[in-house]
Amino acid sequence: MHLLNKEFDRVICINLLNRPDKKEHMQEKFDKLGIGVEWFHPVQYGFAKEIVESLKPTVNDFPRFNVKTPHEFGAAMSHYTVIKTALLQGVEKLFIFEDDVMFRKDFNEQVEKYMEKVPENWDMVMFYSFMYELKPQNVRVNGRWIKSYLSWSMMANGMKKSAMEKYIELQDKMFQIADRVSFKMPELTDLNIYSAVPTLCIPNKDLGSNIRGDNMNYITTKTILNLGFSEDNFE
Repeated sequence: MHLLNKEFDRVICINLLNRPDKKEHMQEKFDKLGIGVEWFHPVQYGFAKEIVESLKPTVNDFPRFNVKTPHEFGAAMSHYTVIKTALLQGVEKLFIFEDDVMFRKDFNEQVEKYMEKVPENWDMVMFYSFMYELKPQNVRVNGRWIKSYLSWSMMANGMKKSAMEKYIELQDKMFQIADRVSFKMPELTDLNIYSAVPTLCIPNKDLGSNIRGDNMNYITTKTILNLGFSEDNFE
């Protein structure tokens, strides 16, 4: 059994029903690594733009949704549904993948080393974090993990019940972009959230994005956590 399946009660990959090509690609990756996953297949909402335009924007802060990328609303709905369903079903530890992940070439070897080093008090682990810069709050706890702060991405994350509950609580207060919640959680909560350094995963730009279209900002601006670490290390 793969380490992720031992560590987490459920491992789920989110895949749009109209992107079976992504599912086929990811299933091959999961099979190669020996990771057992359940699939969550959302649909794309044709009314997403109308919903986004009707929502009150966040005041003096990042917009809760961007009208130029309205399908972020659908992605947020998917993560909310997966996390809340797991909570209602009594899941204690949940891992979520999105369907555009590239893994370290030595992922299985590395993930064992990383999980051995993650502090015991963790509430959430981020295998990939998109960060523009390091802040004083990004304390390096050991050779493989830093404290997350202003860390984007819900692409490959593990959550204990404590983080799942807080995620849903924050979304219920103000529904917003899925990874905007994880971005704000270290600031708004006392949870222990850690980001992998270098990252264990990166987005696969070749699969395209149904959310961002051609505006995949993580292509033009690499996460600072991989500074000096080549993309050739991922596949």
